[in-house]
Amino acid sequence: MKKAIFILSLGLFSLTINAQVQINTGGGILSFSKSPDFNDANTTGSKYLLESYQSTKVNKGNQDFQIRYNAFTDMMEYKNGSDVLELIKEKNTHFTFQDGSVYELFQYQLDGKSHDRYHKVLTDKNGIKISKFQSIKLIPAKKATSSYDSDTQAAYKPNKEVYFITYNNQTFEFDGKQKSLEKIIPGKSDGIKAFYKENKIKENDSDMIKLGNFLATI
Repeated sequence: MKKAIFILSLGLFSLTINAQVQINTGGGILSFSKSPDFNDANTTGSKYLLESYQSTKVNKGNQDFQIRYNAFTDMMEYKNGSDVLELIKEKNTHFTFQDGSVYELFQYQLDGKSHDRYHKVLTDKNGIKISKFQSIKLIPAKKATSSYDSDTQAAYKPNKEVYFITYNNQTFEFDGKQKSLEKIIPGKSDGIKAFYKENKIKENDSDMIKLGNFLATI
């Protein structure tokens, strides 16, 4: 597999399908490969949370790149002219988008399997993070089985958002419930109970942010 290092400039290069490339940036190295072509013109919906690319700082560097998140493949994509380039996960772990969204690569065990996935970070204070994983699935096309049915197109559909808490450098799936939180953060039951009684926390972004701000104080 080809590898190279370049100083970033516009119109820099074209890539073969298997090439991996690295760019030196002010804050580190941006690593990527050419995305495989896939014709989904007959598929409804979108594999992106946001179709457009945004100016984005990668790996906490100072330079902006045109990036978007592919929630179907769980990959970050970089636009370079007519090429769409997939960023190598293990070398590109932190993204700050122009709209203020922050995505970070999280590593954890879930259902007996190891995962390396990009999460949207909702809060990050005093070593405690609350994040969520957003993904999209592909529903295959179906042919009609009788004259009473009709063919259905393939479609991209969002999966349920899943929240996580990172505590003591470990990341846990979190269902928003008080009992679950007490297991993740032991020894803080009294404070957690009082907070839940007052705030009626549910699984949504605003409540998770409120919870993250509280956890940073205990």
